[in-house]
Amino acid sequence: MTRGLFDALSPIATLRRCLLITLLGLGLAGCEARISSHGQTIDVSEIDQIIPGETTRFDLESILGRPSIEGAFDSGKVYYISDVMIEPAAGKKRNASRTMFVFTLDGDDIVREIEVRDETSGNRIAHLDDKTPTPGDTFGIADQLFSTLRRRPN
Repeated sequence: MTRGLFDALSPIATLRRCLLITLLGLGLAGCEARISSHGQTIDVSEIDQIIPGETTRFDLESILGRPSIEGAFDSGKVYYISDVMIEPAAGKKRNASRTMFVFTLDGDDIVREIEVRDETSGNRIAHLDDKTPTPGDTFGIADQLFSTLRRRPN
């Protein structure tokens, strides 16, 4: 007579295996990527409301909200940026897609041009992960302690 795999094991060994399989399943269930959106998400219906030559800056901000960035040196451009980030389980967060809407305004604050920049438009939008170096960034614990002691008044 043949015996099944679990028939040959004691009840305690079977319970241990079931517990191990359950814990392994729960551990793997938490290993999924997280997707998050940053910036302004702009729908096609919102873009359809913006008519070049008619829509004012006030109308633009009432439809889309405040811009992410305003152009420097009175360029008359406002930028709305939307990022989708993916963070894999036990991995580094990376950019999945980035879309930038550039609205060009004339001197009377009327929208003259709408430009969309993303991966499909041939314009690569760079994302810099570099940090600005600051004093104290490279100090270890001992360096920080001794620099604090040196600053102490006599």
